[in-house]
Amino acid sequence: MFVAITFGSSLVTKESSPMARAFLDPTFTHFVHILVTACLFTIPSMTAPVLGVLLVVIAGLRGMALVRVFRHMKKAQERAGDLDLSDWLSGIVAPAACYLVLAATGGAFIESYNVAFDMLSIVMIAVLLVGVFGAWELMVWMAVARAERSK
Repeated sequence: MFVAITFGSSLVTKESSPMARAFLDPTFTHFVHILVTACLFTIPSMTAPVLGVLLVVIAGLRGMALVRVFRHMKKAQERAGDLDLSDWLSGIVAPAACYLVLAATGGAFIESYNVAFDMLSIVMIAVLLVGVFGAWELMVWMAVARAERSK
């Protein structure tokens, strides 16, 4: 992601910043979310119910952040008109599904269900894949924008 930002930093203007933010913000926060969740497991005194509550809170906060992502994407769509269905699916739908499952996973930890760790593994892999796909989409957008600018 940092390579993408460096590669395309000259492409981000005041006019294109909603488009850049539509791709940058979610991708960055997906990776931070994975890192924070992993860090929670390094706390020696972490109990399953506390972890469950924290996962529910994280899911709620990330769900609320999707509203901001939606606004950025909508603004980018209005300005450029080039967001595909895959952009909406990977930017809004897939993360929303992940955060719903994360909230359910938090509930499973609170109730001490054995399946909680499996659920957490699945949702973390899904969030990571959404983040990787978002980084790829960002690189493609930057490459296309750079090619169009050099014409």
